[in-house]
Amino acid sequence: MEKSEKIIIECECGAHLLMVQSNTEIFDETNSNSKRPRVRQDFYLAMFGYGKYRKHPSFWRRLKIIWNFLKSGEMHLDQLILHPDEAQKLVDFLNEQIVPTEKE
Repeated sequence: MEKSEKIIIECECGAHLLMVQSNTEIFDETNSNSKRPRVRQDFYLAMFGYGKYRKHPSFWRRLKIIWNFLKSGEMHLDQLILHPDEAQKLVDFLNEQIVPTEKE
């Protein structure tokens, strides 16, 4: 049996998305001594940038971004800022998807 679920989390800046996908495969093994079926589970994380900013940062925030760029030359496009609600959504999704397994 195979199950796949995914969730999209938005960055606070409004320009990035995090997609988390859980793929779970459950193998029915009748010859095993274990009471639980064998499980293979993978989590895939992908980050996307999309369009222009939907929410424009404040003037001071933009000024800080510009200053950091001029100082270091880095834009930090690989970072996500999660609002507590979005972070909780991510935690809840992961907790729902993780299948308990026996330690070998």
